[in-house]
Amino acid sequence: MEDIHGYNHRCDFLEDAFIKRPKFNLYDQKIDFAVIKEACRENGIHRHYAKNEVFVRQGCVGRYLGVVESGYFKYSILTSSGNEAVVGFAFEGEIVADYYNSFNGFPSEVSIKAGTDTSVFQIKIHEARNVFYASFDNNLSVVNGTLFSEIYSRYLELYRKTPTERYLDLITSCPQILDIVSLRDIASYLLVTPVYLSRIRKNLKKNSGK
Repeated sequence: MEDIHGYNHRCDFLEDAFIKRPKFNLYDQKIDFAVIKEACRENGIHRHYAKNEVFVRQGCVGRYLGVVESGYFKYSILTSSGNEAVVGFAFEGEIVADYYNSFNGFPSEVSIKAGTDTSVFQIKIHEARNVFYASFDNNLSVVNGTLFSEIYSRYLELYRKTPTERYLDLITSCPQILDIVSLRDIASYLLVTPVYLSRIRKNLKKNSGK
């Protein structure tokens, strides 16, 4: 017999995550990931990651795909100077994985770490691959194309817009990010120093008259 309380909890989580989660990864709204997310919640392992605990490490093949229940993950790379550079995030209700490399058995080009205490429902990558192929009739071109389009758009914005414009775009589309992610990680994602981001925020506050 189905656990009604557990089912209701999952429904509440889905509703809350949809309402409250930051709108960071637009591909998550363009592609119907409902089946893969349900597979994670119904058949996956409920795993807790402490802050900075690694979901997948750069240079290693990813073993899991998950859906974030609470908290968030940050995607980062190591630069040639050995510093960490943040390149993306996965928030509540979103898929977390190095999708392309993990599905193809390639070493990950990013590290994915918990940005805070984070809970995720995760399944093994081969299970996720099977669900994906079944959901998209063995044709992942739509998924790949949508992911590429978003990544390409973000790349072009590095040249089209100033750091201030990119910061404003980020907090407009994803206002909750300021309550969730550290300013240091936001600065890294925007490719500016924390000091420069502080200056941007100070100038915006000054110009707004607040």
